[in-house]
Amino acid sequence: MAQSMADRAMQLLELTSLKDLAEVNSKEYVRWQSIKRGRARFAVDELEQLAERYPQFRWWLITGEVLPGIGQTRP
Repeated sequence: MAQSMADRAMQLLELTSLKDLAEVNSKEYVRWQSIKRGRARFAVDELEQLAERYPQFRWWLITGEVLPGIGQTRP
């Protein structure tokens, strides 16, 4: 079964320090914690932030496909 975009985003989130996404104890940091713990779902803003942080995984994040010829891989 194919992974959903949320599954792929969670995979990237597992590779990422929350400190790299938001200032500790900020509203955004708490939001990322909630997502990571499964208490909240990804919103478009968070998906965009992960895509900006990992441009080499952007196509994979959105589609689940890789395009190694143009540098689009997966983690």
